[in-house]
Amino acid sequence: MAILSYLSFRNIQNENYLIQKNFDENRASLQKELEEALEKEQGKIFQETKAASLFLYEQPKSLLEFGNAANFKDVNGIEAIFLYNNGSLVYPDISSKLFSYTEHFSSTKPTLAEATLYQSEQDNDRLPEAMFSREMLAHSPLLSPKEQALNVLGLVRIAYKSKDYNESLRLLKILESKPKLQGYLHSDLTRSINLLHFDILVKMKKHQEAEDYCLSVLNQFLQEQTIEDIPSTRFFFETAFTQILSFENLKQDKREAFWNLRSNFNRQLGYTEILMHNQELFQNTLHSDNSSKAGILFKSEGNVTLFRMSYPLLSGNQIVIAKIDEDAYSNRILDKLKNIAQRWNNVPFSISDAKDSLILGSIPDSANVISQVAFNAIPSWQLSLYEKDVGEIRKESRHRMFLMYSLLFFSLVTVLFGSFFMLRFFIQEHKLLAMKANFLSSVSHELKTPLTSIKMFAEMMARGRVMKVEKVQEYSGLINKEASRLENLIGAILNYTRMEHGTGAFKWEKLDFSVCAKKVFEAVEDIGVEKGLSFKTHFDPNVYVMGDYTALYSLAQNLIENAIKYTNAPGDIEIKVYNEDDRAVFSVIDTGVGIPSSEQKNIFNDFYRVGDEMTRSTKGSGLGLAIVKRVAETHKATISLVSKPGKGSNFTVRFRKVD
Repeated sequence: MAILSYLSFRNIQNENYLIQKNFDENRASLQKELEEALEKEQGKIFQETKAASLFLYEQPKSLLEFGNAANFKDVNGIEAIFLYNNGSLVYPDISSKLFSYTEHFSSTKPTLAEATLYQSEQDNDRLPEAMFSREMLAHSPLLSPKEQALNVLGLVRIAYKSKDYNESLRLLKILESKPKLQGYLHSDLTRSINLLHFDILVKMKKHQEAEDYCLSVLNQFLQEQTIEDIPSTRFFFETAFTQILSFENLKQDKREAFWNLRSNFNRQLGYTEILMHNQELFQNTLHSDNSSKAGILFKSEGNVTLFRMSYPLLSGNQIVIAKIDEDAYSNRILDKLKNIAQRWNNVPFSISDAKDSLILGSIPDSANVISQVAFNAIPSWQLSLYEKDVGEIRKESRHRMFLMYSLLFFSLVTVLFGSFFMLRFFIQEHKLLAMKANFLSSVSHELKTPLTSIKMFAEMMARGRVMKVEKVQEYSGLINKEASRLENLIGAILNYTRMEHGTGAFKWEKLDFSVCAKKVFEAVEDIGVEKGLSFKTHFDPNVYVMGDYTALYSLAQNLIENAIKYTNAPGDIEIKVYNEDDRAVFSVIDTGVGIPSSEQKNIFNDFYRVGDEMTRSTKGSGLGLAIVKRVAETHKATISLVSKPGKGSNFTVRFRKVD
């Protein structure tokens, strides 16, 4: 204890130094863990991207393979992945057809028919069907082929609104034979015409024809040399595939095929659209000479960030270029950094981006910047570490000193209380040993006395020294009395032993406690009468309890015998058994010596006897009331005592009554 106190006081004196040193170590550990966590999470992103790129080789090359394409692995934080081999794009392979439709088509002006049709629809007027007569479809020298086709489109719209679907389909086939058709509102009407054709087939419930038509358009698209309008193409196929998947009679294998077809084809179109809008950045990234030794190179332009993965992460001439989803990428890394920061909340730091916007941590009002570190993997992020406020150091020092003093005080109090309770335990143990010794002495005396009398009288009768019949009867009565006394003592010891084994030694049954108590009274009444005591009894019939007959008999016997034993003549003893609400009550009231209030809490303890002249002169083992208590507890009964020295005692036991 002295060594502990010395070390505690020594540490308290050096708290300020220890806190500052501990803070410096924590700051270095925080920086190291943040950098390692960021590097580790980015490494996981790179490895996941590499694993996903292996699936790109297995993506479909023809129409029939699209529905059975391998499952694509999405990478959290990556929006798109592009695979190159020997400088050529491998995935998405349809990107090789990329062609900017804005350069292919010039702006158009509405024909007279288009302008009239558009204005009529805007004004909700009836369509001028006369303007779109079949004669107008003839090869009139006044109409160009484009104007003739647009007039056919007008007739399609009239037939569609009148629900003449067969006529609409016939006219649409004429328009579909003229690809690259342009209109005033759309630079390319091809996908609009395809979608209208597909929609009419669905309305006519020609589901199989609708499926075949969608696949024929897809096949035609894949055979084209250029992609001229990705948004309209993507919209058509997304709408068509979704509609097909809603067909109730679509077989399960076809449903799975169309589901995979939609997923994989839309991914290729989406990636191709990204490539279309960032062709220059992709080319710069692909052909950049600033290759990293780690195989990773970042390139940014505007809001678009790419990273190139090559040798040694990939083998040979393989190159993967991935477009970063900046929000998902940042959130993924920040989640890891937050977990680290939570463990070091006592170190002031901040992480900010290139615009000095706070991303993580906080900027103290008056703290000086100790160091700033730019993360290598994300150049736009910067870690700043700050000095800890002197006031906070002093506050923490005082807090730790308080804890140290409190711990020292608690240790001293614990030792004192421990010593006190150990001393109390030893005293109790000593008392228990003394009571056991007294018990053994009393039991030895109690057993020896009746045995001596029995042996003496039996020996006299056996040798023929007692000739008179009256003396033989007297000695026989004395032997019987001493044998009963011995039997009672042994019975008390056996009962106590049985209580020690718990409730398993009991035989439970429903019994009338009045009958049990009355038998006890009849067995010991003569002893009290010979002593000059008078009895008053009251036994109500049908006082039923659930219990063990032998144990309850022992309880009643001990209380009644105690009353007789500690009541001098002339004295009165009252024994009652009666019903009280839901309780069965047994009480023994005497006018004996009484029990001091200081002794009442101990009288139910094992081997305990009240230490006054009366009890010392009265024979007993100290187990009677201990047995009473054990029986009462086992039967869920309560026992109460009211007693005054010289006035007598009142023992009352209340059992649960049963019907």
